[in-house]
Amino acid sequence: MQHLAATDFTAGIPTIVSSAYQQILAILGTATAGMRAKDVCLALDIEPLPKHVEGARAKVKRLVNRGIVTEKQPGIFALIQKQT
Repeated sequence: MQHLAATDFTAGIPTIVSSAYQQILAILGTATAGMRAKDVCLALDIEPLPKHVEGARAKVKRLVNRGIVTEKQPGIFALIQKQT
């Protein structure tokens, strides 16, 4: 499998151009294992208050619905590895 940049996953998807989504994809792209929403907040240097964690979870869930991120176990998110 090849390591791809976040832009490789979002090319042609106008709803993923927001910097918040790009930052989440960048964090998930560097993770060696799945991450929880709280871990995403900590990696982005966002205080892990419940409202921030829920906001991050909502964004990651949107990426799951778009087929860019996978939720292998409940609450554990990882970038889908594209095969070339």
